[in-house]
Amino acid sequence: MKVYTLPSTPQDLPSHPRSVVLGVFDGMHCGHRAVILQGKLQQNVCCVYTFLPETMNTKPDNSRVCDDREQQDLLETYGVDEWIRVDFSTVRDYTPEMFVQRVLCEQLHATTVTCGFNYRFGRHGAGDTAQLTTLCAAKGITVAVVPPVEIDGQPISSTRIREAITAGDMDAARRLLGRNYCLRLPVTDGQHLGRRLDMPTINQLLPTDCVLPAFGVYASCVVVDGQVRPAVTNIGRRPTVGSDAPLAETWIADFDGDLYGKTVAVYPLRYLRGEKKFDSLSALQAQVQKDAADAKALFDAPAQPTIRAVLFDFDDTLHDRDAAFLRGLNKLLSHYMPDWSQEVREANAQEMLVFNRHGYHCQVDFPAFLQHFLDKWHIPASVDDALARFFLQYAASCQLDDDVVSTIAALRARGYRIGVVTNGFSLPQNAKLDLSGLRPWLDICIAAGDEEVQKPNPEVFRRCAAKLGVPCACCVYVGDYPPNDVYGPLEAGMQAIWRDPQLSPDHPCYDRPIPPHTHTIHRIQELLAVLP
Repeated sequence: MKVYTLPSTPQDLPSHPRSVVLGVFDGMHCGHRAVILQGKLQQNVCCVYTFLPETMNTKPDNSRVCDDREQQDLLETYGVDEWIRVDFSTVRDYTPEMFVQRVLCEQLHATTVTCGFNYRFGRHGAGDTAQLTTLCAAKGITVAVVPPVEIDGQPISSTRIREAITAGDMDAARRLLGRNYCLRLPVTDGQHLGRRLDMPTINQLLPTDCVLPAFGVYASCVVVDGQVRPAVTNIGRRPTVGSDAPLAETWIADFDGDLYGKTVAVYPLRYLRGEKKFDSLSALQAQVQKDAADAKALFDAPAQPTIRAVLFDFDDTLHDRDAAFLRGLNKLLSHYMPDWSQEVREANAQEMLVFNRHGYHCQVDFPAFLQHFLDKWHIPASVDDALARFFLQYAASCQLDDDVVSTIAALRARGYRIGVVTNGFSLPQNAKLDLSGLRPWLDICIAAGDEEVQKPNPEVFRRCAAKLGVPCACCVYVGDYPPNDVYGPLEAGMQAIWRDPQLSPDHPCYDRPIPPHTHTIHRIQELLAVLP
């Protein structure tokens, strides 16, 4: 992804047609991603046009939900080609008409524009989406206005997320964001107090321009050396010993390595208590030890575990993967080979599906898979362009099975937490979760491509449970492919339910038998009879 800062680098901005996505995107939450994906589907160079946060003063609370690095990482995850960041003062006084002419037409060469339902533009926010649509239509620019993404009957907003974070409600923040709130910061040298208390800690200075959780002590988790570990994090000023600025001080269970200078991701999960000044270091040590025990209880299996979270595979469990894959291939072939008849196109798409082994252990990776057929049929396209186009068309072709949403809603009503752990490339899997409409129903989503560990490795299941704040023993995993979706979670300490997709006997999902006594369902709604 190319990053441009205006007006400092206007000479570097290429002059080519763009699909322009407008918004602040300060939280990169579920609603923001819906807007970005709609812009990406327009198939031109996808450009996100936003403003430098330090130049924005239009809102009373301008604290950011994510920093530049996290925002850039998430934009790249969704395949954005260009991120144009603008000094707001340079366009603050533009009328709506001036903004469309000078920015969208002359500067960005926009062919399509995508924005959220509540987008405002022009001096004092004079322009709304209706005026944007009218002004752009006169210039031959198509405008797509994306409706709100709602959770619990209300649109997701950065304001709701800030309120959840500042209240220490990490569960609500995670669901609204569509990902865990994370402190991904460098480890700095501290007072080494933890070692004196026989509980060494890492210190991370907190940013001054981002929203911060309520000061206090949190049960948390940290991924170190490829493994997720329980942790305790104090966020604030450490009133017993003091600190010059707010920081996060984290004790990591069963770890005593050197992390100084490294960037470490700390996930606060559960607010345990407020900050407190102790009369002595021994009293502080006793409290820290109690906090550590309380935090580890989130991860350790109870004596009599009960199911608290239902986790799902996605492909062939919550939707028909082959049908979506074929629809995406047909769109791809229609674009590159419009002269092919429908019969030829469908036959060739079927050949590609079989070669891909229905997504189960294809002999080559996805770029090689596409390159094979581009070469075979002499399709004039680069593999990178074809891959990006196919991933999005495939994601947009996903349709949840008709009993999925109603079943998940019923499970949520019973008090279960709901999540997804899915293998595959980051872009298509994340896009599928968003474009299918599933993500707002979930408490957690783990795209294994983002974790650099794939099913059936039990670590990916452990990470999901840890980031959800639920012991593995209190999770049940539901999926269609026994090696990944039964044996993997069982090894992680979860229970497993096999969803028999009822496909042909030679389908790869039947390559390995399920373990004895594994519960089997054929439709997702059958879970309502299985789970109390």
